[in-house]
Amino acid sequence: MHSDRAPQKPATDGQRRAGAPQRLQSEHRALLAARALVDRMRTLYRELEQLSGAPIGMHRALNCIGSEPGIRASGLATALGMQRPAVSQLLKGMSARGWIERRRGDADQRAVSIYLTASGQRMVKVTVGRAVGALQRAVQALGDADVERLSESLPKLLLLLPAASAERGTSTIRKSARARVRPVATRSRMRAPRSRGVPT
Repeated sequence: MHSDRAPQKPATDGQRRAGAPQRLQSEHRALLAARALVDRMRTLYRELEQLSGAPIGMHRALNCIGSEPGIRASGLATALGMQRPAVSQLLKGMSARGWIERRRGDADQRAVSIYLTASGQRMVKVTVGRAVGALQRAVQALGDADVERLSESLPKLLLLLPAASAERGTSTIRKSARARVRPVATRSRMRAPRSRGVPT
């Protein structure tokens, strides 16, 4: 059965230019939302660090250990998306604060499991709901389609941003993001995007 509808013609240059204002508006909305997200999380992290005197990375690690008592350093590195040297520094800091203890296995003395001490458990209870897990809970509250769009778009955006000098501990995240991005997205990173008049 043949359709009576005429075949759709490709968009002309004029039609594509006419759609540019809509693209600018979308870019501007996305930029404002991204800024607001970064600012909100920065404020929450700063408040938590001021309350506890410990960096946000330690609190993330504390929550991981509290959720999975006996976790090993390798598992903690995977859960946090960090490299082992960076995790080792976190563990040293938490151990110095008396928040964690390490126990060697009876059968294998090389296997070291990590547990919260009573002090570490109190710290988790005092800081629960403050920054750590806030972003995760927000993502979990989104619908499936929104989560899928975020999982595709955010890694691409991350690759287009310059790496910070202190980003060694998050290289695993960047590698994961790079693996998810299609080749065309990688090529686009090689060219600086032209300014369209949108504030940065």
